[in-house]
Amino acid sequence: MRDKIGLIAAIGVGTGLIFFCDPARGKQRRAMVRDRAKRTTKQIGRFAKSVDRTAHDLARGTEEFGRQVFLLKKKALRLVA
Repeated sequence: MRDKIGLIAAIGVGTGLIFFCDPARGKQRRAMVRDRAKRTTKQIGRFAKSVDRTAHDLARGTEEFGRQVFLLKKKALRLVA
């Protein structure tokens, strides 16, 4: 079983080297992979900022809601007392 996995891995590495080191189109392929990696990194960064902003807004809303509930409770206790 380990021999089969090693063989498959070796074939995969060899194919990858041939794919990227090809003198005819290797430079173009490497550039394509580099550009896709840059684009994906930017997209992940934008997504992370969006999630951060959303979490921050939810936290602020929760804080404000808690503050309003506390103030209403305080006013209600004044009316009862």
